[in-house]
Amino acid sequence: MSMEYWVHLNEISDDIIPDMISELNKFEMTCEIYPGFSFSKHSGFLPFKFRLSNPKLDILKDKDLVSGFELYVEDFDPEDADWFSPEDLARLSEFKKTVSIRFAASDSFQLRFADLTSAVIAKLTGGPRSFDEDVDYDTSTIADKSWEDLKHWENSIADDDWRYYEFQGWH
Repeated sequence: MSMEYWVHLNEISDDIIPDMISELNKFEMTCEIYPGFSFSKHSGFLPFKFRLSNPKLDILKDKDLVSGFELYVEDFDPEDADWFSPEDLARLSEFKKTVSIRFAASDSFQLRFADLTSAVIAKLTGGPRSFDEDVDYDTSTIADKSWEDLKHWENSIADDDWRYYEFQGWH
């Protein structure tokens, strides 16, 4: 099943990419984004190479892994967003763009990267993040809250249910 986060903003610049990676690296991993990635040119799957600094499973220690999500930068049209409450639509209508991050809910690391990356983009741009009908306007603490929720969720996953992929190079 596919799920999606949206970060609402007026514009997004590649200038935030180094800060985005720096922020992501605060969450018990060291990661790299696909070389040459640009918000203005990218559409589709966006891979990240990463290494966990404190993995739950011993088998993941000292391994370079890969995960990611689909990323799209789209024009935001409140008329197409009828699932939001009238109050949220009124607040969101001031934004012109949406960064859409789609991921497979069953993939442990896709959820990690989708949740944290969308939260970090919201934090860096000050744009609210939405998921389903919920909109989070407090972008100052969004990344830390996401990390706490994500750690709790990851700790609940049975060892045999983890799905991961070793990094084989950028393709």
